Amino acid sequence: MRISLAVAAVAIGLGSTAAPAVGAEADELPGPEVAFVNDNVVVSADRTQATVLAKYRCFGGEEGTHLWVSVKQDGENLEGEGSSARARAWYDTNYQYAESPAGQTIPCDGNWHATRFTVKQVEGKGLLDQSSAWVQFCAFDNRGNMASVNGWKSVRVGR
Repeated sequence: MRISLAVAAVAIGLGSTAAPAVGAEADELPGPEVAFVNDNVVVSADRTQATVLAKYRCFGGEEGTHLWVSVKQDGENLEGEGSSARARAWYDTNYQYAESPAGQTIPCDGNWHATRFTVKQVEGKGLLDQSSAWVQFCAFDNRGNMASVNGWKSVRVGR
């Protein structure tokens, strides 16, 4: 009897740490968090793409997650709704939909991830210049929860 209880306790303990939560337990997972978005956007020498460094974490596994990063310059009220249409220059991560129906997915394993995300020039928009840009960073877990950080960042063009 003692052995059965010990084995059951170990099995329960392993199950809670070795596998992602399912069912009612999944609803109890915290939402995603963004610790920071770096102050610099680094643009490639040819200026067709750039990287944004951010630190985030989320829970519940990778499937069904999504990340969207957007960098915009020169336009009226870039902080407001619909600013993509008003921006002279705009780069984002949505180019990945052409490569995968899921777009940019992210690991949601509960660990903090500091990652450089590549954004590319949106068709019909201009190139980023070395000045400031409005950056939007949005991480979505597989339950539809979102964490975002938005702000003005410096743009540095590579050599």
